[in-house]
Amino acid sequence: MDKRRLTAASLLAGLIASTVSLWAQEARTPTQDSILYGTADGQPLTMDYYAAKGEGVHPIAIIIHGGGYHGGTSKNGSEAYVADFLAPAGYAVFSVNYRLAPKYPYPYMVYDVQRAVRYIRYHAREWNADPNKIALVGGSAGGYLSNMVGLLNAPGDPKAPDPVDRISAKTQAVVSLYAQSSFEFVPLNEDVHRFLDSFIAQKGQKEAIREASPITYVSKDDPPFLEILGDQDEYIPMSEATNLQTALHKAHVRCDIIVIPGGKHGTGGWNKLPNVPDWEKQMTEWLNARLHHRGPIGEGIRPRVPQTEEKSPS
Repeated sequence: MDKRRLTAASLLAGLIASTVSLWAQEARTPTQDSILYGTADGQPLTMDYYAAKGEGVHPIAIIIHGGGYHGGTSKNGSEAYVADFLAPAGYAVFSVNYRLAPKYPYPYMVYDVQRAVRYIRYHAREWNADPNKIALVGGSAGGYLSNMVGLLNAPGDPKAPDPVDRISAKTQAVVSLYAQSSFEFVPLNEDVHRFLDSFIAQKGQKEAIREASPITYVSKDDPPFLEILGDQDEYIPMSEATNLQTALHKAHVRCDIIVIPGGKHGTGGWNKLPNVPDWEKQMTEWLNARLHHRGPIGEGIRPRVPQTEEKSPS
């Protein structure tokens, strides 16, 4: 093998090794995998559980994955990453799957997330968790669902034959990452059409967009919100966060925003940005304050490895 081939092979081996190393660092194993939290239209609804570190009754964080309303799973790294630092901080963390468009368009996945909240609240004591301290944490499509379920504050149905469905789906805090709060001001892309077209056909576009937009349901009874997104997001403009913040503030509900300078859609590359804020630490502190929890902060947070731009040779 000549020197050039040897060098190329060495570079390729190094690239593969670094990729495998990165994957290994990001891999996470739930304490319990594929817990059944319900069945809908014959489809099993499952979730993963990451046990809280430490003793005591733990607050609950429910992760809702993204995927453009038609893809993704409970193990999506961009959102499931939150379990890496919330479980060590003393949170009982659950990451849920839900039915996907186009087979299951709006509002079915909203119903699924509400069912997950009810199930986790009903069984909370089995995980040594507090049913009255539940936070939703969603990203992208999952952030939309966090917004929607958090703002709907759905009560339980006292006449439901299943005792789980008699339980409230109201939460005590919402964290939405790079999430849509309304479909009115952002053009409907292919993913949103998969999600909303059948509802638009039923209701007409104006009414369908109104009913499917989380901001429609803002009220004084809403939980506090934290919105996190990059100012270079390819899909979600900053106005989606500021519009929701304005609406919540008018209703006298707390809503805070963490901006990731240079951040794009998804958490994956945020730790490589120069001067990236300690958003994980800030988010955990925010949740601790809202849910009256104390726990260690820092374990599981991705190390900062800012990438410097290479200078062109002069």
